[in-house]
Amino acid sequence: MRLYVMRHGPAEDRAPSGRDFDRALTQVGRAVVGRAARALHGARAGAPVRVIASPLRRARETAELVAIEIGAGDPELHDDLAADAGLPLALVRDVHAAGGDAILIGHQPTVEELVRVLVHPAQAALGAGLRTATIAALVHAEERWRLTVVIDPHALE
Repeated sequence: MRLYVMRHGPAEDRAPSGRDFDRALTQVGRAVVGRAARALHGARAGAPVRVIASPLRRARETAELVAIEIGAGDPELHDDLAADAGLPLALVRDVHAAGGDAILIGHQPTVEELVRVLVHPAQAALGAGLRTATIAALVHAEERWRLTVVIDPHALE
């Protein structure tokens, strides 16, 4: 099983409503997410992927773009991926138990900390961390998670 952990794409600094929940992707953000999704699609086999995202607008929009690009079904929204929800370890266990590949789309610092916790005690090669729209690919083997690749769409420009 492969688990992809993605930080949402670049979003507006402030939503017209003033609520953090409503911050949308920018046009540049949509392009960056598109690059990341195309790189993900090109790097993986054609097996179906569950797309699971935070309910916040910028993560939902990221998930919708990723799902279209990789040919997945409609994204699932999960409160455990919301910006203030803490580490979604129970969600990871549930996704792993269900089998099949999945991509979790959430927020910083949670997504980066999730990757670090899952691959502990091995050192995660995240460099400067998970910038917007960056995807960390993990594989579960021999009862542990291992980081296999980091797709940084900013480096693909």
